[in-house]
Amino acid sequence: MKENNELERSDIAIDRDMEVDCDIGQEITVYIETWFDVDKKFGIHINDEDGTWLNLYGKYNPFVDTLRLECEISRDNGSEFFDYEPTAGEAQLIKDMIAAQMMKEYHQTPKEFCENFYDTDDLHNELLDSDMTMGGIQ
Repeated sequence: MKENNELERSDIAIDRDMEVDCDIGQEITVYIETWFDVDKKFGIHINDEDGTWLNLYGKYNPFVDTLRLECEISRDNGSEFFDYEPTAGEAQLIKDMIAAQMMKEYHQTPKEFCENFYDTDDLHNELLDSDMTMGGIQ
């Protein structure tokens, strides 16, 4: 992290598993691996708690170019959640890293990934096929 606690490329990694929301099909959810001191960054004081960790999720909408970060503090007895508002630099870094990981893993841009996500889903295709049939008539 920089002196001002802003995240840098070496502080995070984007997991290869990505999914698109099922509501409007325009928001990509990614797991962001945290390779930085989460206590220092978020002021949460969990490093000394056994069985406690932070999960960081990015919610990226490439159509309106927005990024939300959701944090989950997971404990053996439950979880609590909070949102983190990234700086402009952090947001751009994470969006760029998502796009790079997507190109590497899926050979698609974030917009293409959203547009094609359900096209590869057999269940979704079955639902589309069944929607076209009413009472046995196509």
